[in-house]
Amino acid sequence: MNLAKNQKIRALIYSLAFVAIASIFVSWDKQRLNDDFDKLYSLLRTARLDALNKDTTIIVKFNGSTVSVANQKDSVTTTTTIPLIAKVDYETHMGNDMIVYTWRGTSDYNRKIHGGEIVLKSLLGFRRYIRVNCNGMVREGRYPEDG
Repeated sequence: MNLAKNQKIRALIYSLAFVAIASIFVSWDKQRLNDDFDKLYSLLRTARLDALNKDTTIIVKFNGSTVSVANQKDSVTTTTTIPLIAKVDYETHMGNDMIVYTWRGTSDYNRKIHGGEIVLKSLLGFRRYIRVNCNGMVREGRYPEDG
């Protein structure tokens, strides 16, 4: 009787440990996704504001998880890594997987009328979307389908 009780307690402890570890992993995965989202969101908003306020052209290029921001006025390029970028759906006349900001927005270079989107995907499959419209506004959410 005592052996059966010990086995039940052990099984309960293992079950609770598994649930705790799984919960911690899910929280960690979502936190990584949110951190990368915030970093990219801030980078894109800063690029838009720099193009507007400094009267320059800013080119944001995506190459896998590497994001390069080039200021055409003073030839300064900065590069950062955002590991959870899963897909960039942005096409310009200068090439795909890049966003070209001017003081008027992005419409001078866009191939799609509304702009495009970037998808971030976590290890467990959670997704967050950033869309950049033709005015260069950066928002969370999906890119609207052309009608």
